[in-house]
Amino acid sequence: MRFIQLLLKPWLAPLLRQRAMCRGLTVAFMVLGFGAWMNWKLWPCTFAEVTGLPCPGCGLTRATSALLRGEWRASFLFHPFAGFFVLVGMGVMVGAVMPRSWVESLAVKVEFFERRTKLPAIFLGGLVCFGLLRMLGFWCQLSVGDYSGRFLRWPAFRKTVPNNHNTQPDR
Repeated sequence: MRFIQLLLKPWLAPLLRQRAMCRGLTVAFMVLGFGAWMNWKLWPCTFAEVTGLPCPGCGLTRATSALLRGEWRASFLFHPFAGFFVLVGMGVMVGAVMPRSWVESLAVKVEFFERRTKLPAIFLGGLVCFGLLRMLGFWCQLSVGDYSGRFLRWPAFRKTVPNNHNTQPDR
């Protein structure tokens, strides 16, 4: 019961009320955004490197970058939650720069919305389900380069022939 209450608790409204945290996250978003724009690999996924599988957040930076460039399809293929994260990022930036009275007014409205819609639980559940579906190979995974593992499907979902000079993988 306590776990359910924790899931239903608002998290964005309290974050908006913490100006220092909003400023720190804004700087982090800007660094990650600039890195993605410069095509730098700033934040490799440890989970993907260790397991060869994508974590629920893998591709989020690339998806957000694609979304901000107007590449909607690529953004959705990288990570369908990118639009939500852009909205949260904009809210955090507002919390970092706007006057405290405006931020408090916004936080009250966001908290009401979070409590009414149960958004934290819905978001977390959706993110976990998406992560599991992608790990099992039920989501298109675009190439991510050498730094984030291979994103191969689990062996049960993969048909391959041993790799030697005269054989090719089954297709």
